[in-house]
Amino acid sequence: MCNKIIDIEVKDIKSRCKQTFNLNTSVRDLTHLKTYSIDDSQTFEIDDAISLEKISCEHKLWIHIASPTSYFEYQSAIDKKARKLISTVYLSTNTYYMLPEILINDVFSLSDKGKRKSLSLGVIFNEDGSVGSTEIVQSIIKVDFRLNYTEADELIDYAPKEEKDLSIISEILQNRKCWRKSSGAMEILESFGKIIVEDNNPALKIIDPTLSRQLISEAMILYGNLLSNFTKVNKIPVPYRVQERMDKVSIDKIHHSENNVLYNYLLKKTMGKSYYSINPMPHSSLGLTSYLHATSPIRRYADLLVNYQLNRYLSNKDLISKEEVEQITQEINNQGRQNIMRYREDQKYWLSKWFRNNIVKEYQVILLHWVNKFQNICILYFIEYHFSTICNLNTKKNLNIGESFNVKKIVGNNNDINYFELIPLSK
Repeated sequence: MCNKIIDIEVKDIKSRCKQTFNLNTSVRDLTHLKTYSIDDSQTFEIDDAISLEKISCEHKLWIHIASPTSYFEYQSAIDKKARKLISTVYLSTNTYYMLPEILINDVFSLSDKGKRKSLSLGVIFNEDGSVGSTEIVQSIIKVDFRLNYTEADELIDYAPKEEKDLSIISEILQNRKCWRKSSGAMEILESFGKIIVEDNNPALKIIDPTLSRQLISEAMILYGNLLSNFTKVNKIPVPYRVQERMDKVSIDKIHHSENNVLYNYLLKKTMGKSYYSINPMPHSSLGLTSYLHATSPIRRYADLLVNYQLNRYLSNKDLISKEEVEQITQEINNQGRQNIMRYREDQKYWLSKWFRNNIVKEYQVILLHWVNKFQNICILYFIEYHFSTICNLNTKKNLNIGESFNVKKIVGNNNDINYFELIPLSK
């Protein structure tokens, strides 16, 4: 029955979208701005886009976020299904979308297919990277350039005379990052490998922290920070993203590490777990007094809930109550952990399969941590492929944390862990 109701709601939304956009006084027409979306080529859910507006001698950065809650109501069938899923779940051979696929593609995503509804944040910065002024508006935008990260990197690097906007935005947001770091933010810039599967064949994709990826990351952090300030001041109930500091590893030990891989691993160990709370509290690793997730409303329910509340507030409608938001926040924390575990188990399964396909290979690794030295359980970082995983290491040698050596895969009797043995150095 629920699916039938969802089908009816989808048809209604698609029918309404065929009509001409009717702008009221509360909606800003920003279609005149040159607007870019930057994501992987195969990305389906395009939540965000950016623009640069020149105002006399100043630059105003615009960050646009998709506004799916402009099209359907809280407690609708679409909403109830999204709330049950809590997020889109990305598995190696399948994706379970939080919102209906046809609406993501044709209506919600900030694609280059036409005008789209958005919640837009305009920011003018001070010279030191602090925020001078902001405005948050319901808007209509039009994406002019749908770029992948490689294309965006080229525009940033070369800054052609006709297309300097991305290079300018990159400089503005690098300056903003420096401001955050002066406020205690910790930056971990590292490449990482993830498993992708094509035709039931696992491969490893390495993702590098290029300038365009840093640009988008910093823009999303900025959006989440400034919206959290807005919701605090206006007493709008939302789930805040919180991370308390937890110094499991001494700072001295980190600073004395000359190995970047080990340094980053130890730095992560000082960070507490992140979670959602109805109360605004600091996010320590971002160096912010408050922060929320708001930039992925197509794929995360926490962001969708913020989307509801902002649209309601800006339209002078009743807000979802604090009690309801608190209940939903608990659900997000609980189901969100399950979704993360599901993703990790999927990655672990295909990583084991990838290792089996490469069983004759030697791997250069770094020992990051002994989980249980007596049972030879440790965490190894695979240098060539930029990932770490828990392993069983067969060796009688006394190995030190941070030490680099070569290993080869061996057959073990436990499917939950990969077995390796140390390759002795040739004489």
